[in-house]
Amino acid sequence: MSRDTFDPRRFNRSDNEPFDSILHKAVSRRSVLKSGAGFAALSLLSGFGLQGCSDDDNDDGEALPTLGFDSIAGAKLDAVVVPPGYVAQVLAPWGTPLNSLAADWKADGSNSSSDQANATGMHHDGMAFFPLNGSSTDGVLCINHEYIDQRALHPNGPTSDETSGLRTDVEEIRKEILAHGVSAARGKWSRVTLAIDVSPAPRK
Repeated sequence: MSRDTFDPRRFNRSDNEPFDSILHKAVSRRSVLKSGAGFAALSLLSGFGLQGCSDDDNDDGEALPTLGFDSIAGAKLDAVVVPPGYVAQVLAPWGTPLNSLAADWKADGSNSSSDQANATGMHHDGMAFFPLNGSSTDGVLCINHEYIDQRALHPNGPTSDETSGLRTDVEEIRKEILAHGVSAARGKWSRVTLAIDVSPAPRK
């Protein structure tokens, strides 16, 4: 997660016990309770060795299935590297308009919250393919936009009150919220035109 959106020292002001402390206690208890069983299991398995890891064949002599592509060498390149025969395709970088309601992406961060509501979200993360009617080639590709970078979203960085440190610009906050979410694509991947209403709900 981005440090701009998750900082437990800033957001969790309760007196609840921190999770890492709870986890440490749970792991310690499990270690004590399972130590006897663990030693017994190690003793039992020591006679078998690591025969299951010794070769690439099944018990009946057939070769195990492979991933179907060659491995690639490690590198520190600022680029996407794929095996021979594969192609990397850029679908929709952050700020790509999804319809005519959004202005083109601006590198200085001056796009509005309305632009962001009608454009691709920030920081692509998880990706999943959902088949349609059981097909392996026809479906919807969904991309998660998990977190944001406030410094990139706003020309001068996020606005906050100098005394309290609280955020004061509603437009900035709306833009940050709308930069999260999920994008969906279908076809030889293409963007789908959408119309999104982000106007505030009327007060009752």
